Amino acid sequence: MSASGHPLRFAHLSDAHLPPDGPLPWRTLIGKRGLSVMSWRRRRAGLYRQETVDGVVADIARFAPDLIADTGDLTNFGLPQEFRKAAAWLETLPAPTVVVPGNHDAMMPSSLEEGLPMWKRWSPARAEDFPFVRREGDVAIIGVCSAIASPPFVACGRVGTGQTERLRKILEATRGLCRIVLIHHSVGPGLVPWRKSLLGWRRIARVLREAGAEMVLHGHAHCAATSTVPGTRIPLVGAPSAALRSSERDSRAGWNALTVMAEGEHWRIELTRRQMTETGAFEDAGCVCWLRPRQVIPGNLPQETLPDIAAGRERRVRYA
Repeated sequence: MSASGHPLRFAHLSDAHLPPDGPLPWRTLIGKRGLSVMSWRRRRAGLYRQETVDGVVADIARFAPDLIADTGDLTNFGLPQEFRKAAAWLETLPAPTVVVPGNHDAMMPSSLEEGLPMWKRWSPARAEDFPFVRREGDVAIIGVCSAIASPPFVACGRVGTGQTERLRKILEATRGLCRIVLIHHSVGPGLVPWRKSLLGWRRIARVLREAGAEMVLHGHAHCAATSTVPGTRIPLVGAPSAALRSSERDSRAGWNALTVMAEGEHWRIELTRRQMTETGAFEDAGCVCWLRPRQVIPGNLPQETLPDIAAGRERRVRYA
């Protein structure tokens, strides 16, 4: 809910992979970046298109969200010029936006150090300042950085122990709010191969299970996916690439439209998947509604009793 008590509407998009402008510096041909540039020129440039991203943004504008959540990979090679272009693009989005970086944004060890300061309006200016919290009324948007520089042919992520413990404290401090966590990599196995997975995902899943959260949003897999964080009932929702024109239904360019509102003792979270068709139009590609228990913590009870009170019951409703 927004500060005025009305439902909060927000859009979740990911993996825009904005194409670079102009010639790439010669240093991009070295190491992992060089391999990525070769892949871009051979195949990816024809699949990930700016006009597709523009179509997604136009569809989001028609939804008129209160907030936009972007789960990373705005760049392809993590170059400063790409971060600048992404910053200019973020300026044009139709609502206030929060961003967590993806593995492409952290392609080289220096990428986030050089690039994040350009995104300081939408994200912390330093990787060590994650997690961050953006509160909108009764909703807490919590951004986690899983982006790390990795070896060639590897696109894994990791959330260090320091960030993990800070996440626990934030989740505990925001009990009573509707807590929605943003992270680039999916928290769990199976959606992508090991070399693209979130290393140590069990630590994050344990923190989410013990401290609680109402939803986790991610990108990275370039497909629409809905499951739960392992060992919990917390919805785990992935967005497809906002740039990819694909013949596979779950990989077509699109975004997630979400509405959050209070309903009695629950948070009602409605999700509608928006998908680009072969003609470039957009259509609904499935709707789900979750009723997640609101965690109320009485001040006169000892701390050790709180997990039982907070457990509650969850109901999930599917729409055709």
